[in-house]
This record gives sequence, structure tokens and C-alpha cells, in this order.
Amino acid sequence: MRRLLSFLRDEAGATLVEAALVFPLVLILTFGLVELGHAYWEYHAVEKATAVGARWLVAGHGVEGNSTTAGELYTTVVPDCFVTTTDPPGTPCSQVAGKSAWGPSCTGAGVAPCDTTTMSGLLAQMRQYAPFLTAANVKVQFSPSEMGFVGRGRAIPFISVQTTGLTYSFIGIDKLLGFGAITMPSFTSTLVAEDQKQGPGI
Repeated sequence: MRRLLSFLRDEAGATLVEAALVFPLVLILTFGLVELGHAYWEYHAVEKATAVGARWLVAGHGVEGNSTTAGELYTTVVPDCFVTTTDPPGTPCSQVAGKSAWGPSCTGAGVAPCDTTTMSGLLAQMRQYAPFLTAANVKVQFSPSEMGFVGRGRAIPFISVQTTGLTYSFIGIDKLLGFGAITMPSFTSTLVAEDQKQGPGI
């Protein structure tokens, strides 16, 4: 009985036992903070890249005017108000019927009528901020606005750059807790191409 009581009162090695219990928790917390910071960085890198890509396109690489010009992403000629109309010159696009049916998109590396060189240029701009982006992660969507007028010589679309299909793979925390890759949300940045270069009326 005395030996049992003596054994129960013996505190030798208690520190080692406590360390063995606490160490895994400290390890998980440390790796968790590192992983969270890295995931947060990737999240904002993609968000920034999307905004930069949209800005790059609206500053002169969006859609064709009524005459063919080089360096545009969407190479099909687009009427002033997105639809052929008999309305007289000067008619605001907000009063032109049928424009809402226009809305092409460019995905991947770009296929006709989307210019592959411009799409690659867009990806290069975005990869300055998010180097892990690929062509498959980037989509450009055009949509009509009500700005402009008949006879302007160039349409004024909304241009949306979207990043999709991205996942975040944990570096260390997945080994500790068995986490797999998580799907990152899609990011979309939309701007109006009111300041595009080239073409009459600019």
C-alpha cells in the first residue's frame, strides 16, 4: 500500500508527460497560423490579379470598333450600340433595342473570335500578382452597357475578368490533420471600357 501511495505521489517525469501532451497542440497551432497566412496571401493575390486584369483590358484591349484595329481581345467588329440599328446618329445606346442580346466571352488561352496573343498578355499581367494562375483559370465576359451613341464609332461594353477553378493545397497542416485541398472562391472584377484607345470618337 505504501509503495502504491509513493508511486502516486512521485512527480518525476511529469514535465515530459506534459510536454508530450502540449507539443502536438503547439505544432498544430503553429502550422495552422502559417497555413492561414499563406492561404490569405493567395486569396488576395488572386483578387488583385483579377482587378489588374480587368483594368488592363479596359485601358485598350477590349473590343473592336467599326474598323479593324490590332491588339483587341474580341476581334469581331462590334457596332456602336452592340446591335445593327437604323436609328439616326446621335441616338443614345440606352434607347436602342436589342443590345442586351450581346454578351460574348473568352476562356482559356483564347479561341476565335478571341485573340490568343491578347489573352496571353492578360494572363501575363495577372501572373505578376498571382504567378500560379493558368489560362484555364481565366475567363473574360463582355456585356452591353447603355453608354455611347449611334455613330460614335466604338462600343462601350462592360468587361468582366473572372478567375475560376482554383484550389489551395495545404503545405503541412494536411499531414497533421488530414486536410485535403480546398476550393477557392471565384473572383470577378467588372469595369466599363469607356477609356479604350484607338478608333474614331475616342
